[in-house]
Amino acid sequence: MEREVGIVGLGKMGGNVARNLDSQGYEVVGYDVDAEATREATGEGAESIEALADALEPPRTVWVSVPCGEPVDETLDALADSLDEGDVVVDAGNSDFRKTRERAERLDEEGVVLLDAGCSGGPSGALEGLSIMVGGDREAYESVEPLFDDLSVEGGYEHFGPSGAGHYVKMVHNGVEYAMMQAIGEGFELLAEGEYDDIDLEDVARVWSNGSVVESRLIRLTRRAFARNPRLEGVKGHVPDSGEGRWTVETAIDNDVPATSIAHSLFARYRSRVGDEGTFSDKVLAVLRHEFGGHDVEKEDE
Repeated sequence: MEREVGIVGLGKMGGNVARNLDSQGYEVVGYDVDAEATREATGEGAESIEALADALEPPRTVWVSVPCGEPVDETLDALADSLDEGDVVVDAGNSDFRKTRERAERLDEEGVVLLDAGCSGGPSGALEGLSIMVGGDREAYESVEPLFDDLSVEGGYEHFGPSGAGHYVKMVHNGVEYAMMQAIGEGFELLAEGEYDDIDLEDVARVWSNGSVVESRLIRLTRRAFARNPRLEGVKGHVPDSGEGRWTVETAIDNDVPATSIAHSLFARYRSRVGDEGTFSDKVLAVLRHEFGGHDVEKEDE
């Protein structure tokens, strides 16, 4: 593929994808509904999706990083009107895999291929290397595979099947993430409020991050959060969910899979939003979401 790519959506993820590719010598044409975001990520950029398409040489590759739901449909409709047969669109957001299959069929009517690419790694991964789970037409995937290679960590991308498969794998990934975060939060609450006073939680996370069987990126991010705020003072334990956990539980029900830990972790997030401050475990989850995804953390006095 040509080292030229359009990027629609230049927020935390898309903006860093643009910066990453620019640093690797790609010609990046960006567009965001927020003109300031466009200028910050790609300089002048494009003033519209149509202008972005005009600025790219066919066959075009357009990376889409916008919030799930209506923004995806609006973006894909505009791209369908602006692109040509043989162009490839990559939906790199956390879209519902069922919607992805419908959207791929709609774009296929215009001769445009939609690949779904579930991305894990957060804004820092978008800049330094992501884990990417791809679904959609195999031939189109192979044509843009160098892009996935350049944006991922070593061994960090794969094609998993037809349309929707990438978003499906990423959905299940996020369901597992919910359950892992819940266990981490509950464990650190027991450490903070259990048998021994004043256990240094950052030290625990450091030890667990070096050779233990629970060593993980989430534990390393937990350590970073405790380094900033050892007892999470002032943090409100309200834990939002952005959809993927719900979709995972719905899909588990549809397929008679007893995803009990994931379901519990989803309902625990609902419970965290009832009342004023939440538990210590809820606070751990709230700061973890900030550490890996840049999500806002509510303060107790808000």
